[in-house]
Amino acid sequence: MVDVSIGELADRARTVAELAGVLRQLRRRHARHTAEPPLTYRRLAGHTGWSHGVIGDYLSGVSLAPTHRFDVLVRLLGATPAEQGALATARDRVEEGRLAGAGESAPPVPRQLPGAVPDFVGRTEEMAALDRAVTASAKQAVVPIVALAGPAGAGKTALAVQWAHRTARRFPGGQLYAVLGDADPAAVTRQFLVALGVSADRLPTGTAGLIGRYRSLLAHRRTLIVLDDATRADQIRPLVPGTAGSAVVVTGRTPLIGLVAAEGAVAVAVAGLPPAEGRRLLAARLGNRAVGADPAVVDELVASCSGLPGPLTVLASRALARPRLPLAALAAKVHGAR
Repeated sequence: MVDVSIGELADRARTVAELAGVLRQLRRRHARHTAEPPLTYRRLAGHTGWSHGVIGDYLSGVSLAPTHRFDVLVRLLGATPAEQGALATARDRVEEGRLAGAGESAPPVPRQLPGAVPDFVGRTEEMAALDRAVTASAKQAVVPIVALAGPAGAGKTALAVQWAHRTARRFPGGQLYAVLGDADPAAVTRQFLVALGVSADRLPTGTAGLIGRYRSLLAHRRTLIVLDDATRADQIRPLVPGTAGSAVVVTGRTPLIGLVAAEGAVAVAVAGLPPAEGRRLLAARLGNRAVGADPAVVDELVASCSGLPGPLTVLASRALARPRLPLAALAAKVHGAR
Protein backbone atom coordinates (compact mmCIF):
# COMPACT_ATOMS: atom_id res chain seq x y z
CA MET A 1 0.00 0.00 0.00
CA VAL A 2 2.94 2.29 0.57
CA ASP A 3 3.81 2.06 -3.11
CA VAL A 4 0.31 3.21 -3.98
CA SER A 5 0.67 6.23 -1.70
CA ILE A 6 3.78 7.34 -3.60
CA GLY A 7 1.81 7.22 -6.83
CA GLU A 8 -1.06 9.14 -5.25
CA LEU A 9 1.30 11.78 -3.90
CA ALA A 10 2.88 12.13 -7.32
CA ASP A 11 -0.53 12.54 -8.92
CA ARG A 12 -1.37 15.35 -6.49
CA ALA A 13 1.90 17.27 -6.84
CA ARG A 14 1.44 20.60 -8.60
CA THR A 15 4.38 22.66 -7.35
CA VAL A 16 8.12 22.19 -6.93
CA ALA A 17 7.67 22.13 -3.15
CA GLU A 18 4.99 19.44 -3.33
CA LEU A 19 7.11 17.33 -5.65
CA ALA A 20 10.10 17.69 -3.32
CA GLY A 21 7.86 16.41 -0.53
CA VAL A 22 7.19 13.26 -2.57
CA LEU A 23 10.95 12.78 -3.03
CA ARG A 24 11.50 13.06 0.71
CA GLN A 25 8.73 10.51 1.33
CA LEU A 26 10.42 8.21 -1.17
CA ARG A 27 13.73 8.70 0.66
CA ARG A 28 12.15 7.76 3.99
CA ARG A 29 10.54 4.67 2.51
CA HIS A 30 13.86 3.60 1.02
CA ALA A 31 15.40 3.80 4.48
CA ARG A 32 12.63 1.61 5.93
CA HIS A 33 12.98 -1.00 3.20
CA THR A 34 16.75 -1.19 3.53
CA ALA A 35 16.77 -0.92 7.36
CA GLU A 36 19.40 1.77 7.04
CA PRO A 37 19.48 5.50 7.80
CA PRO A 38 18.08 7.73 5.03
CA LEU A 39 20.48 8.37 2.18
CA THR A 40 22.48 11.47 3.07
CA TYR A 41 23.24 14.26 0.65
CA ARG A 42 26.88 13.12 0.78
CA ARG A 43 26.00 9.57 -0.27
CA LEU A 44 23.71 10.78 -3.01
CA ALA A 45 26.46 13.10 -4.20
CA GLY A 46 28.84 10.17 -4.27
CA HIS A 47 26.46 8.15 -6.42
CA THR A 48 25.71 10.98 -8.84
CA GLY A 49 28.70 13.29 -8.88
CA TRP A 50 26.46 16.28 -8.11
CA SER A 51 27.19 18.76 -5.35
CA HIS A 52 25.62 18.44 -1.88
CA GLY A 53 23.99 21.82 -2.29
CA VAL A 54 22.31 20.91 -5.57
CA ILE A 55 20.89 17.72 -4.10
CA GLY A 56 19.65 19.68 -1.09
CA ASP A 57 17.90 22.11 -3.43
CA TYR A 58 16.13 19.25 -5.22
CA LEU A 59 14.93 17.60 -2.00
CA SER A 60 13.90 20.82 -0.29
CA GLY A 61 12.00 22.25 -3.24
CA VAL A 62 14.34 25.17 -3.93
CA SER A 63 14.81 24.02 -7.53
CA LEU A 64 13.38 21.44 -9.94
CA ALA A 65 15.81 18.78 -11.14
CA PRO A 66 16.27 18.53 -14.92
CA THR A 67 14.59 15.53 -16.46
CA HIS A 68 17.64 13.27 -16.71
CA ARG A 69 18.75 14.10 -13.14
CA PHE A 70 15.24 13.61 -11.79
CA ASP A 71 15.14 10.12 -13.34
CA VAL A 72 18.46 9.22 -11.75
CA LEU A 73 17.39 10.58 -8.38
CA VAL A 74 14.10 8.69 -8.14
CA ARG A 75 15.81 5.44 -9.12
CA LEU A 76 18.41 5.93 -6.39
CA LEU A 77 15.59 6.55 -3.93
CA GLY A 78 14.07 3.17 -4.77
CA ALA A 79 11.10 4.10 -6.97
CA THR A 80 9.51 1.16 -8.75
CA PRO A 81 9.16 1.30 -12.56
CA ALA A 82 5.49 2.26 -12.21
CA GLU A 83 6.37 4.97 -9.71
CA GLN A 84 9.11 6.23 -11.99
CA GLY A 85 6.49 6.82 -14.67
CA ALA A 86 4.13 8.57 -12.25
CA LEU A 87 6.94 10.72 -10.87
CA ALA A 88 8.16 11.63 -14.37
CA THR A 89 4.62 12.71 -15.23
CA ALA A 90 4.44 14.76 -12.04
CA ARG A 91 7.78 16.41 -12.75
CA ASP A 92 6.74 17.42 -16.27
CA ARG A 93 3.39 18.68 -15.01
CA VAL A 94 5.15 20.87 -12.45
CA GLU A 95 7.50 22.21 -15.12
CA GLU A 96 4.64 22.95 -17.50
CA GLY A 97 2.82 24.79 -14.72
CA ARG A 98 5.88 26.92 -14.05
CA LEU A 99 6.24 27.75 -17.75
CA ALA A 100 2.59 28.71 -18.00
CA GLY A 101 2.88 30.88 -14.91
CA ALA A 102 5.94 32.60 -16.33
CA GLY A 103 4.13 33.35 -19.58
CA GLU A 104 6.65 31.47 -21.70
CA SER A 105 5.86 30.43 -25.25
CA ALA A 106 3.67 27.40 -25.87
CA PRO A 107 5.35 24.14 -26.95
CA PRO A 108 5.52 23.42 -30.68
CA VAL A 109 2.67 21.67 -32.45
CA PRO A 110 4.05 18.80 -34.57
CA ARG A 111 2.79 18.34 -38.11
CA GLN A 112 4.55 15.15 -39.15
CA LEU A 113 2.03 13.61 -41.54
CA PRO A 114 3.23 12.79 -45.06
CA GLY A 115 1.40 14.52 -47.86
CA ALA A 116 -2.00 13.22 -48.83
CA VAL A 117 -1.97 10.67 -51.65
CA PRO A 118 -2.98 12.14 -55.03
CA ASP A 119 -6.00 10.63 -56.74
CA PHE A 120 -7.18 8.87 -53.59
CA VAL A 121 -10.43 7.03 -54.31
CA GLY A 122 -12.95 4.99 -52.38
CA ARG A 123 -12.54 3.62 -48.85
CA THR A 124 -15.81 5.16 -47.70
CA GLU A 125 -16.58 2.29 -45.31
CA GLU A 126 -13.08 2.27 -43.83
CA MET A 127 -13.17 6.05 -43.32
CA ALA A 128 -16.52 5.71 -41.57
CA ALA A 129 -15.10 2.98 -39.31
CA LEU A 130 -12.27 5.32 -38.29
CA ASP A 131 -14.74 8.10 -37.56
CA ARG A 132 -16.94 5.82 -35.46
CA ALA A 133 -14.03 4.52 -33.42
CA VAL A 134 -12.84 8.01 -32.50
CA THR A 135 -16.34 9.25 -31.70
CA ALA A 136 -17.20 6.22 -29.54
CA SER A 137 -13.95 6.44 -27.61
CA ALA A 138 -14.48 10.13 -26.92
CA LYS A 139 -17.79 9.28 -25.25
CA GLN A 140 -16.10 6.57 -23.17
CA ALA A 141 -13.15 8.82 -22.20
CA VAL A 142 -10.56 6.35 -23.53
CA VAL A 143 -7.83 6.61 -26.15
CA PRO A 144 -9.07 5.10 -29.43
CA ILE A 145 -6.72 2.72 -31.21
CA VAL A 146 -7.62 1.72 -34.76
CA ALA A 147 -5.58 -1.05 -36.43
CA LEU A 148 -5.71 -1.06 -40.23
CA ALA A 149 -4.60 -4.48 -41.43
CA GLY A 150 -4.21 -5.79 -44.95
CA PRO A 151 -1.78 -7.18 -47.52
CA ALA A 152 1.06 -5.27 -49.11
CA GLY A 153 -0.22 -2.79 -51.67
CA ALA A 154 -3.69 -2.52 -50.12
CA GLY A 155 -3.22 1.20 -49.45
CA LYS A 156 -3.21 1.09 -45.66
CA THR A 157 -0.80 4.00 -45.33
CA ALA A 158 -2.68 6.03 -47.93
CA LEU A 159 -5.93 5.44 -46.06
CA ALA A 160 -4.45 6.36 -42.67
CA VAL A 161 -2.80 9.52 -44.00
CA GLN A 162 -5.86 10.58 -46.00
CA TRP A 163 -8.13 10.20 -42.97
CA ALA A 164 -5.61 11.93 -40.73
CA HIS A 165 -5.50 14.97 -42.99
CA ARG A 166 -9.27 15.03 -43.24
CA THR A 167 -9.75 14.91 -39.47
CA ALA A 168 -6.75 17.06 -38.46
CA ARG A 169 -8.96 19.80 -37.02
CA ARG A 170 -10.14 17.41 -34.33
CA PHE A 171 -6.57 17.24 -33.02
CA PRO A 172 -5.27 20.75 -32.33
CA GLY A 173 -2.29 19.23 -30.49
CA GLY A 174 -0.86 18.14 -33.85
CA GLN A 175 -0.02 14.90 -35.57
CA LEU A 176 2.87 12.54 -34.87
CA TYR A 177 3.91 10.01 -37.52
CA ALA A 178 6.47 7.20 -37.57
CA VAL A 179 7.26 4.18 -39.72
CA LEU A 180 7.85 1.39 -37.22
CA GLY A 181 9.08 -1.66 -39.12
CA ASP A 182 11.42 -3.26 -36.59
CA ALA A 183 12.08 0.00 -34.74
CA ASP A 184 12.53 0.06 -30.98
CA PRO A 185 9.60 1.90 -29.32
CA ALA A 186 12.08 3.82 -27.15
CA ALA A 187 13.75 5.25 -30.26
CA VAL A 188 10.38 6.33 -31.65
CA THR A 189 9.46 7.88 -28.30
CA ARG A 190 12.65 9.94 -28.39
CA GLN A 191 11.77 11.20 -31.88
CA PHE A 192 8.28 12.14 -30.73
CA LEU A 193 9.57 13.94 -27.63
CA VAL A 194 11.88 16.08 -29.74
CA ALA A 195 8.95 16.88 -32.05
CA LEU A 196 6.97 17.89 -28.95
CA GLY A 197 9.65 20.38 -27.97
CA VAL A 198 11.94 18.46 -25.63
CA SER A 199 15.58 19.26 -26.44
CA ALA A 200 17.72 16.24 -27.23
CA ASP A 201 20.04 16.89 -24.28
CA ARG A 202 17.12 16.78 -21.84
CA LEU A 203 15.63 13.49 -22.92
CA PRO A 204 15.20 10.91 -20.14
CA THR A 205 17.69 8.07 -20.33
CA GLY A 206 15.49 5.13 -19.36
CA THR A 207 12.54 3.68 -21.24
CA ALA A 208 10.17 4.27 -18.32
CA GLY A 209 11.24 7.90 -18.13
CA LEU A 210 10.82 8.37 -21.87
CA ILE A 211 7.30 6.93 -21.82
CA GLY A 212 6.36 8.91 -18.72
CA ARG A 213 7.56 12.15 -20.26
CA TYR A 214 5.81 11.40 -23.54
CA ARG A 215 2.51 10.62 -21.87
CA SER A 216 2.71 13.63 -19.60
CA LEU A 217 3.24 15.95 -22.57
CA LEU A 218 0.20 14.47 -24.29
CA ALA A 219 -1.96 14.43 -21.15
CA HIS A 220 -3.57 17.78 -21.89
CA ARG A 221 -3.34 17.73 -25.68
CA ARG A 222 -5.50 16.27 -28.40
CA THR A 223 -2.89 14.69 -30.66
CA LEU A 224 -3.20 12.14 -33.45
CA ILE A 225 -0.51 9.48 -33.57
CA VAL A 226 -0.11 7.49 -36.80
CA LEU A 227 2.12 4.41 -36.50
CA ASP A 228 2.85 2.90 -39.90
CA ASP A 229 3.98 -0.63 -40.75
CA ALA A 230 3.76 -2.08 -37.26
CA THR A 231 4.80 -5.69 -36.81
CA ARG A 232 4.07 -6.36 -33.13
CA ALA A 233 1.59 -5.20 -30.53
CA ASP A 234 4.37 -4.45 -28.05
CA GLN A 235 5.66 -1.77 -30.41
CA ILE A 236 2.39 0.09 -30.04
CA ARG A 237 1.60 -0.08 -26.33
CA PRO A 238 4.35 2.31 -25.12
CA LEU A 239 3.28 4.89 -27.70
CA VAL A 240 -0.38 5.00 -26.66
CA PRO A 241 -1.13 8.13 -24.57
CA GLY A 242 -2.24 7.50 -21.02
CA THR A 243 -5.17 9.90 -20.98
CA ALA A 244 -8.17 10.41 -23.24
CA GLY A 245 -8.19 13.07 -25.92
CA SER A 246 -5.63 11.75 -28.38
CA ALA A 247 -6.04 8.92 -30.89
CA VAL A 248 -3.79 6.25 -32.38
CA VAL A 249 -4.02 4.80 -35.89
CA VAL A 250 -1.85 1.77 -36.67
CA THR A 251 -1.17 0.08 -40.00
CA GLY A 252 0.27 -3.39 -40.49
CA ARG A 253 0.09 -6.50 -42.59
CA THR A 254 -1.03 -8.64 -39.65
CA PRO A 255 -4.22 -8.08 -37.63
CA LEU A 256 -2.29 -7.40 -34.36
CA ILE A 257 -4.74 -9.55 -32.42
CA GLY A 258 -2.93 -8.85 -29.14
CA LEU A 259 -3.61 -5.15 -29.52
CA VAL A 260 -7.28 -5.81 -30.15
CA ALA A 261 -7.61 -8.25 -27.26
CA ALA A 262 -5.60 -6.41 -24.61
CA GLU A 263 -5.98 -2.75 -25.57
CA GLY A 264 -9.46 -2.73 -27.09
CA ALA A 265 -8.20 -1.67 -30.50
CA VAL A 266 -10.71 -1.57 -33.33
CA ALA A 267 -9.60 -3.79 -36.22
CA VAL A 268 -10.40 -2.56 -39.73
CA ALA A 269 -9.59 -4.86 -42.65
CA VAL A 270 -8.18 -3.14 -45.73
CA ALA A 271 -8.60 -5.33 -48.80
CA GLY A 272 -8.64 -4.70 -52.53
CA LEU A 273 -10.88 -2.03 -54.02
CA PRO A 274 -14.23 -3.05 -55.53
CA PRO A 275 -14.16 -3.15 -59.35
CA ALA A 276 -15.86 0.23 -59.74
CA GLU A 277 -13.36 1.95 -57.45
CA GLY A 278 -10.46 0.18 -59.14
CA ARG A 279 -11.68 1.64 -62.45
CA ARG A 280 -11.92 5.08 -60.83
CA LEU A 281 -8.32 4.81 -59.65
CA LEU A 282 -7.08 3.93 -63.15
CA ALA A 283 -9.21 6.69 -64.63
CA ALA A 284 -7.69 9.21 -62.22
CA ARG A 285 -4.21 8.18 -63.38
CA LEU A 286 -4.78 7.46 -67.07
CA GLY A 287 -7.76 9.66 -67.91
CA ASN A 288 -11.39 8.85 -68.54
CA ARG A 289 -10.89 8.51 -72.30
CA ALA A 290 -8.26 5.77 -72.05
CA VAL A 291 -10.24 3.85 -69.45
CA GLY A 292 -13.57 4.30 -71.16
CA ALA A 293 -12.27 3.10 -74.51
CA ASP A 294 -12.07 -0.53 -73.44
CA PRO A 295 -13.96 -1.22 -70.17
CA ALA A 296 -13.53 -4.99 -70.40
CA VAL A 297 -9.74 -4.67 -70.56
CA VAL A 298 -9.76 -2.24 -67.63
CA ASP A 299 -11.84 -4.69 -65.59
CA GLU A 300 -9.32 -7.41 -66.44
CA LEU A 301 -6.46 -5.21 -65.22
CA VAL A 302 -8.29 -4.45 -61.97
CA ALA A 303 -9.00 -8.14 -61.41
CA SER A 304 -5.40 -9.10 -62.20
CA CYS A 305 -4.28 -6.85 -59.33
CA SER A 306 -7.01 -8.12 -56.98
CA GLY A 307 -8.14 -4.49 -56.75
CA LEU A 308 -5.05 -3.56 -54.72
CA PRO A 309 -4.19 0.13 -55.18
CA GLY A 310 -0.43 -0.45 -55.07
CA PRO A 311 -0.21 -2.82 -58.04
CA LEU A 312 -2.84 -0.79 -59.91
CA THR A 313 -0.73 2.33 -59.49
CA VAL A 314 2.30 0.45 -60.82
CA LEU A 315 0.29 -0.67 -63.86
CA ALA A 316 -0.86 2.90 -64.46
CA SER A 317 2.74 4.11 -64.31
CA ARG A 318 3.77 1.48 -66.85
CA ALA A 319 0.94 2.57 -69.14
CA LEU A 320 1.93 6.22 -68.83
CA ALA A 321 5.55 5.37 -69.57
CA ARG A 322 4.47 3.69 -72.87
CA PRO A 323 1.53 5.78 -74.08
CA ARG A 324 1.43 4.06 -77.48
CA LEU A 325 0.96 0.64 -75.92
CA PRO A 326 -2.77 -0.20 -75.94
CA LEU A 327 -4.25 -1.23 -72.61
CA ALA A 328 -5.19 -4.56 -74.20
CA ALA A 329 -1.51 -5.24 -74.90
CA LEU A 330 -0.64 -4.29 -71.31
CA ALA A 331 -3.35 -6.62 -70.04
CA ALA A 332 -1.93 -9.42 -72.22
CA LYS A 333 1.54 -8.85 -70.76
CA VAL A 334 0.13 -8.98 -67.25
CA HIS A 335 -1.84 -12.12 -68.05
CA GLY A 336 1.24 -13.77 -69.57
CA ALA A 337 3.31 -12.98 -66.50
CA ARG A 338 0.84 -14.67 -64.14
